Amino acid sequence: MKSAIQNKHLKITAKEAGAELTSIVKKATHTEYLWQGNPVYWGRHAPVLFPIVGKLKEDTFKLGKKAYSMKQHGLARNMDFKLIENDGFSLYYELTSNKETLQQYPFPFQLLIQYTLKGKDLLVFYRVSNPSNSPIYFSIGGHPAFNCPLKTGEKRSDYQLVFDQKETASTQRLTNGNRNNVTESILKKEKKLPLTDQLFDEDALIFDNLKSSKVHLQKGTKQVLSFDFTGFPYLGIWSKNRKSPFVCIEPWYGIADTTTHNQQLKEKEGIIQLAGKKNFECYYVITIH
Repeated sequence: MKSAIQNKHLKITAKEAGAELTSIVKKATHTEYLWQGNPVYWGRHAPVLFPIVGKLKEDTFKLGKKAYSMKQHGLARNMDFKLIENDGFSLYYELTSNKETLQQYPFPFQLLIQYTLKGKDLLVFYRVSNPSNSPIYFSIGGHPAFNCPLKTGEKRSDYQLVFDQKETASTQRLTNGNRNNVTESILKKEKKLPLTDQLFDEDALIFDNLKSSKVHLQKGTKQVLSFDFTGFPYLGIWSKNRKSPFVCIEPWYGIADTTTHNQQLKEKEGIIQLAGKKNFECYYVITIH
């Protein structure tokens, strides 16, 4: 089931399946900014990544000697959340651990997803709560995809991502979804990342240690949207192939395993340890121009 909120600038829609955002429309121009999930390229819109980000080595993590299977990006994106409130300004979705989740991920949790409109901003908020007395271990992240190009007759390569600060950054390369310990220089004291046709030939770009906390999708000097990922230690940039007319901007607390990882969840890079009875909170902001 889908639910919507709107103000004078924007209308957004989300669904209970995966608590996934499905639409961001600029009302003045009736322009849809969010990718509409054409399965020819990629059938999702903006999945929530929890309790892992990326791919586990052999789709497996271990707690001591016991092994658990989990597919890429975790279980939340494939589960039905409960819409607990729509107050006209925000949508609140909740997923609580149950028999099904505990078979894949043996930790109790409560995951709250909140979408809030304020002017031309959409704030996406995550809260993970640990109801137990023992620590839990998880990662969490966003995977929103944006229409690129926005207009008929344009090409994705007409657009650029522009960081707030000049970056000297390398991407971590992937082999079958796992980091292969190879890096490649992408930016050298530059702000602009052109969305060239070949940019995603070797899968996603994975950045860490960026100086910027904001990146802008632009066509020339015209800003289309801004994405504030303050606090997130990793940022993924992805599109399916040379022809896919979208780009994903992905803020992550967590990252895919390396091909040499020992698969121990507690030793996974980027993993969050959350003490008993505590909450973890983070958010990102999308601004439509």
